[in-house]
Amino acid sequence: MNSVESNRTSSNINNAQAAMSLEEKLQSWSQGQSSLKGILEYSDDELYAIAHIGYYFLKQGKNQEAKTLFEGLVTIDPRNDYYYRALGVLSFKLDDPEKALRQFGYAIKVNDRNPVAYVNRAEVYIALGRYSEASQDLIEAGQRCGRSSPQLRSKIDALLQHARKKQ
Repeated sequence: MNSVESNRTSSNINNAQAAMSLEEKLQSWSQGQSSLKGILEYSDDELYAIAHIGYYFLKQGKNQEAKTLFEGLVTIDPRNDYYYRALGVLSFKLDDPEKALRQFGYAIKVNDRNPVAYVNRAEVYIALGRYSEASQDLIEAGQRCGRSSPQLRSKIDALLQHARKKQ
């Protein structure tokens, strides 16, 4: 075998190994054992750069564009609660409060230690007049808030006081 044939054979073997690896990755993804983030080998920095653009779209009122980006981010990295929270905000802005509640619920499932998703969901509950549920979320948020975030703590206390008055 000459060197050209040897290189071709070696290249075919490497391609077969890479294809097998991709096939295994896709099978792992289809079984819910991995995310597209791992398969596509995106870094957190790359995904947050996209999220940053989505945030600017949101701030500029380009809600559909922001929604598209955050839906893509959730598809790629479904273990990031920030993306679900952003979709919750967008859903509420787009007059779909029930979807907003679901998105904040997903954020809580992904990271139940973050008080912000509880506060976000409580705000939607308050807007819907569901004060008991809002109070429950605000109590949960307060338990997770600690003392490191006095502004968030103040917001939780004020919203909880409002929700309790309305019950």
